[in-house]
Amino acid sequence: MRRAAYMVLAVLFTLSGCTKSDTIPVTGIITLNGQPTENTEVMFNPQGPGRMATGYTDASGRFKLSTAKPDDGAVPGDYVVTLGEHYDKAPPLPPRGQPLPMRFPQDYGDPAKSPLKAHVERGQKNEFPFEVKK
Repeated sequence: MRRAAYMVLAVLFTLSGCTKSDTIPVTGIITLNGQPTENTEVMFNPQGPGRMATGYTDASGRFKLSTAKPDDGAVPGDYVVTLGEHYDKAPPLPPRGQPLPMRFPQDYGDPAKSPLKAHVERGQKNEFPFEVKK
């Protein structure tokens, strides 16, 4: 009985050291007409099974993705990338019935229409520069 318990513990100890995270680091930069965009929400929408990953650009337009915890990256796979506004403070509201101002063309916020694509692959750099023209 004692031998069996040691075997179970040895297997559990071995397996706990061999687990690999599902996510891998993903970074990038968003520019609009050649200029970095600050406070942009970047969403990697999986094509097929997978989990969405999101991030926000800093003053230099750079982002790091998060899936389950901050800056953990994304699950390997193919993604449609969408962009949205991330407001640190509430923007001034437009007149009633008018949409909030958007820096990006509307298609960039729709996973069915966004032209931005990404392939996240284990063992690769996974650095994505996206240039948006308006």
